[in-house]
Amino acid sequence: MTEDVRAIQSKFGIIGREIELRKALVAVRAGKHLLIEGPVGVGKTVLAEAVAKHLGRPFYRVDGDERYTEQKLTGWFDPPLVIKNGYSKDAFISGPLALAMESGGVLFINELNRMPEGVQNVLLPAMDEGKIEVPKIGTIVARNGFIVVSTQNPREFIATSVLSEALRDRFELLTLNYQSEDEEVAIVQTHTGIDDLQLIGSIVKLVQATRAHPDIRRGASVRAAMSICVLAYQLATDRRASIREAAHMALPTRIELKDDARQSVHEIIDELLEKHCSENPGIGAGTSSSAINFTDLTSSRTLAAEVSGGDETTSLLENVGDIVDLKKAPPNELGWSIAQHYTDIKKRLKDKRLLQIAKRIAVKAIIYRTLQLLGPTRRRMEQVKEPYTPGQKGEIDIEMTLEQMLGKTEIDASDLIIESKLPKKVACIMMIDASLSMSGDKLAMATASLGVLAYKLKSIDYSVIVFDSVARVMKQLDQKVAVETLVGDLLDIPAMGFTNIEDALRTGIRELSSTTVKDKFGIMITDGNYTAGKDPKELAAQYPKLFVIMIKSHDSKPELCEEMAALGKGKATAVDSFEEIPCVLRALLRDLAYRGYGRPSLSQEAS
Repeated sequence: MTEDVRAIQSKFGIIGREIELRKALVAVRAGKHLLIEGPVGVGKTVLAEAVAKHLGRPFYRVDGDERYTEQKLTGWFDPPLVIKNGYSKDAFISGPLALAMESGGVLFINELNRMPEGVQNVLLPAMDEGKIEVPKIGTIVARNGFIVVSTQNPREFIATSVLSEALRDRFELLTLNYQSEDEEVAIVQTHTGIDDLQLIGSIVKLVQATRAHPDIRRGASVRAAMSICVLAYQLATDRRASIREAAHMALPTRIELKDDARQSVHEIIDELLEKHCSENPGIGAGTSSSAINFTDLTSSRTLAAEVSGGDETTSLLENVGDIVDLKKAPPNELGWSIAQHYTDIKKRLKDKRLLQIAKRIAVKAIIYRTLQLLGPTRRRMEQVKEPYTPGQKGEIDIEMTLEQMLGKTEIDASDLIIESKLPKKVACIMMIDASLSMSGDKLAMATASLGVLAYKLKSIDYSVIVFDSVARVMKQLDQKVAVETLVGDLLDIPAMGFTNIEDALRTGIRELSSTTVKDKFGIMITDGNYTAGKDPKELAAQYPKLFVIMIKSHDSKPELCEEMAALGKGKATAVDSFEEIPCVLRALLRDLAYRGYGRPSLSQEAS
């Protein structure tokens, strides 16, 4: 096995990755399907292709896309050949799945979790039984050697979805993280041919710093370091000036800013250059040996990236140690414990800098936990069939196209009927009870649920309203606010006052009236015990759709929640805790896509 790993490293120019290569070889040789998880630019595709080619397997690549269809994956019938020969094997054009099965090769799917659910389901019989059924053709049976290798971004990458449990159960998991500084330096040197290790070292430090900046959602990969090095080397001015000029050329296209970034991309690059590219940068400058390894404490790179330095981390943990029991909190739950106790931590901490760090950790922990709870998420798509126009994207609807062509002596492009899938826009108003029973971390989790769903699905315009004695709009429908910012704002809201459901519904109606989106609805999260304002039922009836999520408590009013939902032509659902809300929202949005309503009503649950 060691010889194979070295052979692959040598032949394909792979630096490091000994453990990952060994695991991949074991899986492929055992005939196991492999899921490679890791952020952009860590070499997932390179590793998969190298292993496949080393073992002499044919390699077929597919790039995940929500508009990808089952026919593209399995194969399709060529319309002219069908007209000439009928539905025969000769008229069938094999897709990458059929080709990989027939050749005993590797089907490599890049970003599988971006594929529509129907396309993912096509893989199940191929992976389980080694065969698929093609209408009008019959069964395609896989030859020995056929496997599926797929990649996906980690769960904490908000823009991604989660594979279904059925599909994940067919894969073995291989995780790829960013490599060490020394290995990234070696990668840049190998791929650029530049021997100036001092130059490469300073640029690698710069690129790695983009992965931890608070205004950057997605940092740059080692590919950015290669580009900066090549450009800086060619510019050949003084070292700092050439690195700066090259960085401003290479980084803007390789990093993604948060929606509410406080600085422009070029201002951030200048800040990082000043901090990480000194006149004599050197290589391998380590961190203080006294620094706490926060990655080990939280088991989350996302949380670790938010902590500025070892001394501040130590001070923070010392100050919150009597609030968050560090001995009792499991290592992977420390960030979540800080989030749950944030209200008390806020009262205790006088150091504003430490409080900012605690807040960032809490925000990231809430979002990370929300992602864990959400499960598989799919965009709501609608199918549109229409005559072809130049430049139009989509798949040919074979049967409708043949109907258009039959009996004609001349065929026009408009006779082709194109089927395309488009995301269906929806507008959602979420109204959250912020009265005495609802603390900041609960409000934040509810908002994170909708915010993350909206970011992942891309087709949801949403507004957030919190209410106690009065209702306040935290985010308008047309407002661009990063999920992190919104969750942070909710954390700072004190739970106080009475409960004015009427004002919340009125404010929600006003927000919904501001959009031209056709599909719109409201979601209210409350215990139903209003203590201010008038009876809210009249306003509930004015909603095109209103769903009520009732938090169970000794004061909860299930009858009112049921009546409001019924008048709003929706459903009411009871939950025991805010941690159930992510799954409820996901199910609600999923079922709305199929004209359903999800979980049983309160009365059904009671019976």
